Amino acid sequence: MRIFSKLPYIVKILVTATIVAVCVIISGTLMMRFSTSNVPVQATNSPTVTTTIAAQPTSETIALPTANIPTNSTPLEISRTVQIEKNTTQNTATSNQIAYGHFPYPQADRSQMMLIGSYATGADQRFESLNTEAVQAFMKMTYAAREVGIWIIPVSGFRTIEQQEKLFQNQIKRRGSAQAAAKISAPPGHSEHHTGFALDLTDGKSPKKDITLAFENTDAYRWLTKHAQEFGFELSFPANNKQGVSFEPWHWRYVGSTNAAAVFANARNQQ
Repeated sequence: MRIFSKLPYIVKILVTATIVAVCVIISGTLMMRFSTSNVPVQATNSPTVTTTIAAQPTSETIALPTANIPTNSTPLEISRTVQIEKNTTQNTATSNQIAYGHFPYPQADRSQMMLIGSYATGADQRFESLNTEAVQAFMKMTYAAREVGIWIIPVSGFRTIEQQEKLFQNQIKRRGSAQAAAKISAPPGHSEHHTGFALDLTDGKSPKKDITLAFENTDAYRWLTKHAQEFGFELSFPANNKQGVSFEPWHWRYVGSTNAAAVFANARNQQ
């Protein structure tokens, strides 16, 4: 240090600059070596990143069951609805249980029904349907009747258990009891209308006699008693029938096919 202090000023500056330059060179050399030695490390790390990316499809595969949940929910809802409909039918119409003389009839499938005509007009108008097996026979019968001036009109055809329940409850209010109501209206689950093979008819020329005993005195009823059987139809509740149901001249059922005849086998054996 004493020697350095005795040197001239200019020499001191040169020595200092030389030392700084040497340090910079040494530092730069060390940095280049350090950065070069890190290259393999980066190259080694990159496959790890690639491996992580390749593992992503595995996580997506695990999530697939979640995507299937909406699809599975649909059949669950359908099966639940079907079960409710079955319970309603079973609770209302117990198999082989006669109610006030009426035999039990399960509700037929709506898809088996076909439109046969309408009844009333305006706000009261409704469209009636019948089982497809009976539609053609009914049409032939009404056309045959019209050829001789008889106008047969369908008042009521296929009926659901829910519709029959409302009708029966109204009759209870009018008659005072279920037993009295059953004389003229079947309890829900026991109506022939549930089958789609039964229907109520009237004379289009005598509208005031619809669903009354007065229908017996119409041209339509007289024609039906002579010719309905030719087309596979018969009166369900004639006078003094063994089921104990009141005489209903308007209520007819189709028995012209093997399936239809089997549906009413128990009731027909009572006659």
